[in-house]
Amino acid sequence: MTDRIAALARRVEDEEFFLASVLADYARTENLDDQGLAEKLSCPVKTLVSLRLCLRPSPDPDVFRREVDRIASRFEVDAGLLAEAIRRSDALRIMRSKADAEEGGLLMAARDRREEDPEGERS
Repeated sequence: MTDRIAALARRVEDEEFFLASVLADYARTENLDDQGLAEKLSCPVKTLVSLRLCLRPSPDPDVFRREVDRIASRFEVDAGLLAEAIRRSDALRIMRSKADAEEGGLLMAARDRREEDPEGERS
């Protein structure tokens, strides 16, 4: 793989549509570097670049397993671990979105209070 393709694979780590985000989440939760991640997936480190650029499988249960199996077969990685990583990433994404929503609500409350009392005085 070229350095440009590897850089692209790293840039899409924040894009939930790519396996790069899944693998980044999994590696963070397991404290793994690329070597450790490759060992867990039972693949060479160089395979991670191509794997990161794959689209995330459909969450539809009827399609999910088939797509995970296809990706695992294509890149010769552990299908069970790949499925686990995707599910964990999905759970983390849900928790992050709830935390963001709660934080946004707190910020809105703080902003509303200041707007009602612009000089900071209390009655």
